[in-house]
Amino acid sequence: MSPVPRPALLGAAVAALLALAPAAAQADPTPFGHACTPTDGVRFCPTTDDAARVPSFDGTPLDVDVTLPAEGDGPFPTILLLHGLGGDKTSFEGTGAGKDLNYNNIAFAQHGYAVVTPTARGFGHSCGPAQAATAGCEQGWTRLGDIRYEVRDIQTLTGILVDQGVVRPDAIGATGISYGGGFSTMLAFLRNRVREPGGQYAPWTSPAGTPISLTAAWPRWLWSNGESIFTRNGRGPWSRTPTGVEAKAWADVIFSVGGSGNVAATGGDLSTDITLWKQQLDAGVVGPAVQPTLDNAFAYHGVAGVQPAAGGPSPLLLQSGWTDALFPVNQALGAYDAIRKADKKAPVALQVGDLGHGPAANHPVDTRQFDAQGLAFFDAWLKGASSGKLAPGEVTARTMTCPAKAPSGGGPFTASSFRALAAGRFTLQGSGALKIDSKGASSTVAKDVGSIAGGALCNRFAPDRTSKAIISATSPGLTLIGQPTITGRIVTKGRNGQLDARVWDRDATGKQRLITRGVYRLTTNHKGGFVFTLDGNGWKFARGHKVVVELLGRDAPIYAPSPTAFSATLTRVQVHLPVREAPSQKLHIGKP
Repeated sequence: MSPVPRPALLGAAVAALLALAPAAAQADPTPFGHACTPTDGVRFCPTTDDAARVPSFDGTPLDVDVTLPAEGDGPFPTILLLHGLGGDKTSFEGTGAGKDLNYNNIAFAQHGYAVVTPTARGFGHSCGPAQAATAGCEQGWTRLGDIRYEVRDIQTLTGILVDQGVVRPDAIGATGISYGGGFSTMLAFLRNRVREPGGQYAPWTSPAGTPISLTAAWPRWLWSNGESIFTRNGRGPWSRTPTGVEAKAWADVIFSVGGSGNVAATGGDLSTDITLWKQQLDAGVVGPAVQPTLDNAFAYHGVAGVQPAAGGPSPLLLQSGWTDALFPVNQALGAYDAIRKADKKAPVALQVGDLGHGPAANHPVDTRQFDAQGLAFFDAWLKGASSGKLAPGEVTARTMTCPAKAPSGGGPFTASSFRALAAGRFTLQGSGALKIDSKGASSTVAKDVGSIAGGALCNRFAPDRTSKAIISATSPGLTLIGQPTITGRIVTKGRNGQLDARVWDRDATGKQRLITRGVYRLTTNHKGGFVFTLDGNGWKFARGHKVVVELLGRDAPIYAPSPTAFSATLTRVQVHLPVREAPSQKLHIGKP
């Protein structure tokens, strides 16, 4: 559908008469030419049939709804509200059961925003499987979040609404969860640019030529590095060397959900070949044939491969989960650290809690508090409200609480930066040599603690007595707040090795709860020092409980096992826990 043409220039007298005309004489907006219906104190303007879908930049028809405030003819400050993988435009529409009543099209429109809710290409009525063979859908495959296609689709829709006088080009916010969180982050890093199919950058303008820039973004449960969506190497947010271990439990889920969309036949354009992507992941062996897939993921499926915009990204409030096994806090920290490295005064802030993809619990109280902060953030940047802008680098954190249905995590804790959340460090030091190999320990225990169901971290388990590489200490009463690191020296025999770690809280009954974990990719015959960063958490170790660190060479099914046999010996091992409490402590402990 073509944008509504702008009226011809009017004479001064006619313009004056129009300015004096009563508001009632103004025609109601019709976004994309779609009629609006009053509902829940707002106006809902949906795409009602496939014939009314909106062509994207390459002609792919998109299913998109717009929700407007009850009054006014625009242009409005606007929120792009973006769904998760496998969802569609209805994911954040309406007020039915299971909806977050503070985070949907109705709530934002009641607050004065135009709300755009598109369905991503390859799903639903945006060329999903049922429409795959219809005219216009020849390129309508899902690419699992490609900045040149799915993200540009959103920019194209926004530009049309700018020309129609619905959207203010200088007051646009983006937010979404998971898939939509990644899209929002990419929109912010592009800022006032689009990325073309060949990878080039071009100015973001409406079809009529109006310059557009994203004003602010609140990405939730986001990723930033497309290569490490499904891999972990334990070396930092945007590290690419060596290629990491497959995060198999969530990779299986994501490729299954992605595969439920309109998937291109394998063997074609690499950017569309998600079947090949998964086959290469599962093989677990990195070689020259795999590198193009990794390069494509890094360049076009996240912000790590985005050329910085002039002036940096749009203002960002990044929301990440300690307990999110798909996108751990490292994914948000990649973007956060890159922005702050370039400019310490850049407007980027962070929300962290027991939230996100499983096994996160997503406590409703914490969610409501973060929702309120997110709305205030948008009001400040999009409407000019006097409060709501957060200090550069500011972090708000909640901790994990058990049982999973407890009202709220501990906190909120605030700090001027992520690292400043911790006032001290609690260090455990290993004794002697610790040995691991590709067999791991108990496969039954590994399966039990491999659950990605929401709240699963609150489950308690008996210790795995077959696991030998253990370091422990008695807690004096301390609060982990951040990412533990493990350092030491290692001598490895074999290829494709991995060092897996689990940190447990063991109570007086001998039962223990998994607090955080991670995996570190070893190189062939790896020898020398290492620094291994775990996913992290916010958690209170009660006084007298044991802090137990378990080191392994296999932690399947959460991570893919090494495809070849290996063994390794670790020495001089230290585990460093960032804690809220100020005193630093160092303990020399062997096995519990």
